[in-house]
Amino acid sequence: MSELAFTKLFVSALDSRPIKLRPDYVHDQGQTPRGPYTLPRLQPPRPSMPKKSSASKSANPGSSKSITVTLKSARNPALEFSLSNTPLATTTVSDLKDAVRERILETTTEADNKVPLEKIKILYKKKPVTGTGKTVAEIVGDAGDQELLAGGKDVEFGVMVMGGARVAEGQSQVQGGEAEKVPEETTGVGETTVKAAVGPSGEAVLEMDAFWDDLQGYLAQRLKDEDVAKKMRGVFKEAWTASR
Repeated sequence: MSELAFTKLFVSALDSRPIKLRPDYVHDQGQTPRGPYTLPRLQPPRPSMPKKSSASKSANPGSSKSITVTLKSARNPALEFSLSNTPLATTTVSDLKDAVRERILETTTEADNKVPLEKIKILYKKKPVTGTGKTVAEIVGDAGDQELLAGGKDVEFGVMVMGGARVAEGQSQVQGGEAEKVPEETTGVGETTVKAAVGPSGEAVLEMDAFWDDLQGYLAQRLKDEDVAKKMRGVFKEAWTASR
């Protein structure tokens, strides 16, 4: 019998059967297999363990998680102040920029306009800190300063204001070569002790390696190329040396 003939015979046999079951149809339980097939039991999904950050690994249980942050700008403007009791895990780069912004004003206008946040750069170990959401704990942890994560210590961040700025009235200023004494202030980050940054100015700053290190760090951030930044540093320094 060919496949076509078998198919016709099978279809004709099905055609004689009713399409729907009768209202009084009763299924014969004896024709039902006694051993139903059961699917294997699925393993319950297990939640993945949260990854431990470098801050949580290094900090001792029960230890202080706050730190004293010193923000220092050596020039344009000359400003230095400290934020005590600064939370390591919650204080971000944006918070540090806000603290700096509250103490400086733009120099391009006569009005007391605040400096835009994008013009304020935070540096750690003379290198610009990228992003605004990084916390203090992440910054010092990525730099390998694990001992600072225990809290109760001091850490210094550099400040660079693009285009320059002036210190707001009532903040620390330098007059006559001496710093004015300014009472302590309180901000949302913590207790703040403000003092003026005293040091060399003018061409004396250009003779310091720290200035050229800061310049190279800024160029590396803008150019995104360490080799080109190093080359441009040499070009600027040679041009300045030749103009003396």
